[in-house]
Amino acid sequence: MEEKDEFFDEPPVPVQAEGARKPNKGRIVAISVGAVLLAVICFLAGWFGYYYSLDEGLRTFLWAKKTTEKNYYKEIDTDALYDEIMKALEGQVDRYSRFYTRDEYAQILRESEGNNEGVGISVTEEDGLPRLYTVVGNSPAFCAGLRGGMYVLGYGETGGELQTGNVDAFFSFLDGRKTEFNVRCGYEKDGSDAKEYTLLKRAYIASYCTYRDSECGFYYHGQENDTALIGTGLINGELSGLPADTAYIRLDEFNGRADEEFEACLDLMKSKGKKHLVLDLRANGGGYMSTLCSIASHLMKNAEGKRPVVATANYRSGKKETFTATGNDYSDYFKSDSRIVVLADDGTASASECLLGAMIDYGTIGEDDIYLRREKDGEEARTYGKGIMQSHFPSISGDVMKLTVATIHWPLSQTCIQDIGIKAKDEAHSVTASYPQREDSMLAYVLGQLA
Repeated sequence: MEEKDEFFDEPPVPVQAEGARKPNKGRIVAISVGAVLLAVICFLAGWFGYYYSLDEGLRTFLWAKKTTEKNYYKEIDTDALYDEIMKALEGQVDRYSRFYTRDEYAQILRESEGNNEGVGISVTEEDGLPRLYTVVGNSPAFCAGLRGGMYVLGYGETGGELQTGNVDAFFSFLDGRKTEFNVRCGYEKDGSDAKEYTLLKRAYIASYCTYRDSECGFYYHGQENDTALIGTGLINGELSGLPADTAYIRLDEFNGRADEEFEACLDLMKSKGKKHLVLDLRANGGGYMSTLCSIASHLMKNAEGKRPVVATANYRSGKKETFTATGNDYSDYFKSDSRIVVLADDGTASASECLLGAMIDYGTIGEDDIYLRREKDGEEARTYGKGIMQSHFPSISGDVMKLTVATIHWPLSQTCIQDIGIKAKDEAHSVTASYPQREDSMLAYVLGQLA
């Protein structure tokens, strides 16, 4: 078909009634010019009004930028300039507040739904070696057999020679990697137990919950639109030492479909006749309030009403906002004599601490039901201490500012644990143990206390 330029038909010429006065063309032209001038004047007035509404520092910056762009002997990199401006702005706020580009924020939204991409690891550094801190469930790293606590003793292209390096060098290697590569990992620094694992970055649906008892072990396998738990060799199965009437659930984040996974774990616990629970929140850095409110709905023993308060946010303006549970069904899963104990550490933060606060306030647990890990004797055992909340503010272009907007308080006591955390001196137990490791000495200790 022949392509044609689009156009608008000219309006039909109106039929003149007999004796009607013809329009004055000169007057029409004068009116048109006047309308254009009025529009220009209004635009300039609005622009100057906006310009002089800016603070003096910003006006000075705009002048300096324009002068530099016009007169400097080289072109300036505007993108780099704006990056530096955003970094300077981030330097004025706390570590949780930051600027995201449209693409960065789109990735965050995907991950908030559990739709991740990559290999699924977080890494710390110990004695110059990268060490896996967390491995996301159902990720390529998890499915390959990597686990938290392993040292990265070598890495390189599949079939090639492995190299070594610190965390920065390791991430530099991972950046942009599109083909298979190998990592050599083990729990011992000397490599005596190390193996090579083949990895490939890919999209995956993250798993955030693991269920175990004295008979079996399950985790969410991460297939889309499916929250079924499956038994698998990818996790250790039954927990030796766990009492027969007790279940163990590990919750890694308040993200994706963690609330659905958690409920599936509770349903499995109920179907197997377990009445006590060991809840593992170690290294759980938090997540979304909506997920917290859903999970909390199962864990508030003495809460009243269909949707009890889980937390309260206090804003600078004096406004207070309450966050309520999606339900209140503790008695569906637990009995009057059920006991819940919690494992936590200095990586237990934000939504995890808020969940602990709700459980304490509603009598589900006492502080003596909390076991806190410390790395060595003499150190203070505590949770992280994050009692503040962030919100996202999008621009017209899709870029986003994430800003800390409020303090978060427990539902009844109104406790805020910002920069404080839950500490062993508050009647919680202190356990000296390295984490993570091949043998979970902290979990073994807690199970020994429950036996």
